[in-house]
Amino acid sequence: MLKKIGLLLMAVLLMIGMATTASAEESVSGKIIKIETDKVTVVVEGKLPAWIKAGGNVTAGGGAPKILGIKGNELVLRFSKTKAAKLKVDSQLKMTEFTGDELQGC
Repeated sequence: MLKKIGLLLMAVLLMIGMATTASAEESVSGKIIKIETDKVTVVVEGKLPAWIKAGGNVTAGGGAPKILGIKGNELVLRFSKTKAAKLKVDSQLKMTEFTGDELQGC
């Protein structure tokens, strides 16, 4: 009986921990309006979060592009040329805060 209660308690605590981790990750979406080689311009919907800063990185499009500039709700991101080539104008791009533990492929 005590073993079942212990397992149930551990399961509940694990689910609570996973829920708080998932909700802590804030994301923002935007529409790609221009692609120039490795520079991608995105118009963000709504207010920009505090973690979006010029010179910083975000996680988006399968990589961690650098934010080259911010003008109002427009962001200019620098992707690798191969990742930028896979993106399309008028498509949506979801961005999350860069934590540094994303895989960086070759």
